[in-house]
Amino acid sequence: MYILRKKNLTDILDKWSKAFEVYTPQYEDDQVMLLPYEKSGFTTDYINFAFPVKEYFFKERERLFDWSEESGNIGISQPGNVPETKRLLFGVRACDLYGINYMDKFYLDDFRDNIYEKSRREKWIAAVNCTAYGETCFCNSMGTGPFADKGYDVLLTPLEDSYLVEAATEKGIELVELAGGLLEAADAVMLDEKQKVYDSFKDTFKISINTENIHKVYEAGFNDEIWDSLEKDCIRCTGCTNVCPTCTCFNVIDENESGSAGKRMRCWDSCQSDAFTRNAGEHNPRNSVSRVRYRIFDKFKYIEEKFGFKGCTGCGRCIGVCPVSINVVKISNYLTKKYGNGVTPGEKQMEYNHDHGQRCEDVYVPQVAVITEIVEETPKIKRFFLSYEDKSMHDNFEFRGQFFEITVFGVGEIAISIPFSASSKYEFDFCVKKAGKVTSALHELKVGDKVGLRGPFGKGFPYEEFKGKDIIVVGSGVGIAPVRTMIVQALENRSDFGKIVVIGSAMSYEDLVYKEDLIKWSSLDGVKVLYALSNPTTKVDAHVGYINDLLPDLGLNWEKTAAIICASPRRIKAVSKDLLKLGMSGKSIYTSLETHMRCGIGKCGHCKVGSKYMCIDGPVFNYEEMLELPPEF
Repeated sequence: MYILRKKNLTDILDKWSKAFEVYTPQYEDDQVMLLPYEKSGFTTDYINFAFPVKEYFFKERERLFDWSEESGNIGISQPGNVPETKRLLFGVRACDLYGINYMDKFYLDDFRDNIYEKSRREKWIAAVNCTAYGETCFCNSMGTGPFADKGYDVLLTPLEDSYLVEAATEKGIELVELAGGLLEAADAVMLDEKQKVYDSFKDTFKISINTENIHKVYEAGFNDEIWDSLEKDCIRCTGCTNVCPTCTCFNVIDENESGSAGKRMRCWDSCQSDAFTRNAGEHNPRNSVSRVRYRIFDKFKYIEEKFGFKGCTGCGRCIGVCPVSINVVKISNYLTKKYGNGVTPGEKQMEYNHDHGQRCEDVYVPQVAVITEIVEETPKIKRFFLSYEDKSMHDNFEFRGQFFEITVFGVGEIAISIPFSASSKYEFDFCVKKAGKVTSALHELKVGDKVGLRGPFGKGFPYEEFKGKDIIVVGSGVGIAPVRTMIVQALENRSDFGKIVVIGSAMSYEDLVYKEDLIKWSSLDGVKVLYALSNPTTKVDAHVGYINDLLPDLGLNWEKTAAIICASPRRIKAVSKDLLKLGMSGKSIYTSLETHMRCGIGKCGHCKVGSKYMCIDGPVFNYEEMLELPPEF
């Protein structure tokens, strides 16, 4: 521990400026911002920065990779080889430190984000404890401030005419050494002085939240009328998410520099945007009411369920920036008053149990693949057969997961389900419906053209759990593609399973995919293929009506049957309810929940439903797990 006299503060900043690019609290347009250090604008008279410090770690715009094409060859490079300037961020408050600690866990614990990791490595943090609060501050209620307890390299606590300086890391020791004779040794008595400052200040905040069982309170208030009221007030400006220290959502866009070169960028995005969860076919599972509710639930329930971290730092920026005065403190206290006495205290269920541990230097960078064959399944659906340009990728390929991300260079990237089995190691095929910008561009490509592949990602069907059971597989339209992977695995290992029933459903026979496969499978012993169509056909013997009508007469041992369904959420629930009536367990009914997946690794936030990321916690769920998801899906 050390003492720094307040009169020497600018002197130590000058010393640090010789080794670092120093950022300090600076006045700009009547606001205090964290900006390059200049004595003329430097101030210690501030509550917090107008914008969160996260922008120095997770930038508003970041380049993921560059690509170029020359003579039919695709070259990909990352911009990460250029070293960043060493930066010292001085004056960071406890609430922002908490946000950085959360981002460290979010970006570095599971599918390590090398872009964030590099930016984090080049930052030194000199935090300053708060001894005053703003009109919207409530960090004390959240346990995230006003004094910091982790995440800094050095911590300064204001005393009467000095600062108590504590070094917590090797970087902090480096800062102390660079300070030279400006720091005086301090004894343990100074910790008592620090505690006195804290005790005199910690309980003086004007606003507060009762966080006891807050996650349970929010559960009880899920359908409260307050959300309809807030939806009418919200103007979708997205200011709340822009100033939040724990908002990490981003969009991925391709920018063309010419017809044969471009770059892929990630940019901050907001769950409060109408387009955030909108799929290519314009279906949006999150309506305007659930959109507003989701942000606040995420901060007070979902993030903590998922990661064991509070999702709200108590900085109050979202309250201050909201033009229509949506106030998370008032919302939380309203729900607590209304539902607090009716909830049962209990432990929060922490969902964070992934251990991918992948460093993944190229986590966002695809591998180049060549289109070897294209088969037209329907006027709007094609099968694309792909092979890695680098054949060693096939040699090292491990079959797992449920989907790949496919890139059309210069257009974008889409998540497409795996319809093949482990035996398809040296060529992959994907069934793609023409629905949006990227799929339309993919449909224009020809044999010999090149695309990008990332993956495989996601949680696939639990093959081992299906062994020894009868299997019923239901695919609606292009929905046969996500479930085909389980069909072909079962047929390749026929002795592991009992009867196999495949039901193809569509508006018409022409809308079905894998028609030739369905005919071939129907000729195999122990395999029954049925059709449920809206329109009659002479091509096959098909039931005209709903899938559900066919279930009672299948003759399966329902207690020893596993079901796999891929259709609309409404149809999945309808078929599942009928299967339950026949004697099936909800844990034996599986589905692949396709939604708006962008990054594929649980970072961009677009596919998050409640505390679940469809791309890493799914997309495969059993029926009981699906019912635990918020009803908005």
